[in-house]
Amino acid sequence: MASPEKLSFSYWSDPLCIWAFLAQDKLDRIVDEFGPRLAIETRIVPVFGSIPWRFTKGPWSKEGVEGRMEATRRAARELGHPEVSGACWKSMPATSWAPSAAVKAVDMLEREHAAPAGSTRALLRDIRAAFFVDNRNIAHRSVALEVAESHSLERGSIEQKLDDGSALAAVWEDHEAREQLKIQGSPTYLFDGGRARLYGNFSYGILHSTIEELLRGIKPDGSDC
Repeated sequence: MASPEKLSFSYWSDPLCIWAFLAQDKLDRIVDEFGPRLAIETRIVPVFGSIPWRFTKGPWSKEGVEGRMEATRRAARELGHPEVSGACWKSMPATSWAPSAAVKAVDMLEREHAAPAGSTRALLRDIRAAFFVDNRNIAHRSVALEVAESHSLERGSIEQKLDDGSALAAVWEDHEAREQLKIQGSPTYLFDGGRARLYGNFSYGILHSTIEELLRGIKPDGSDC
């Protein structure tokens, strides 16, 4: 008997996105239930290109660091994560592109079968936890590599892709794809080449029913108009 076809979809998020951190349990529950039938592509939405700019000239300039800490703490507590204090923003990571590059380095290794399946998704989850829970500056290469080594990933192989620029180029490619696909932000699930997507703070039930229907072969339809 032939095995059922896997459902492929992409999951887009930024390492510094509190909403992606808070939504992580939804993805974990989906993987726990449907894992063998899913093929998940981890993609980066590099929203936070410059954190200093956000605080000095951008959307966080009025609230400042203390305001951002409070907003982060409030969102986390409302969704059952009292361990998040918001103090992560005191470390002032310069950009999410730095930890994103580490994630893409592991993604490249996973695609080359030089890292175990699921390594990219696990690394992104734990790098994000290192920021929001442990208040560590994940823009520092040493932090990202320490998290990677906790997953028994080879430090030298990751560093090679960081040093030759290929990991950063992969972040740019995700950024370019994000623009073409008109992805609004983090986190976003993209199904069927973009014909269906889930974005933002939606319920687990919506994600579960979407996955379930797509696994049954019910695809989003479109018109010729």
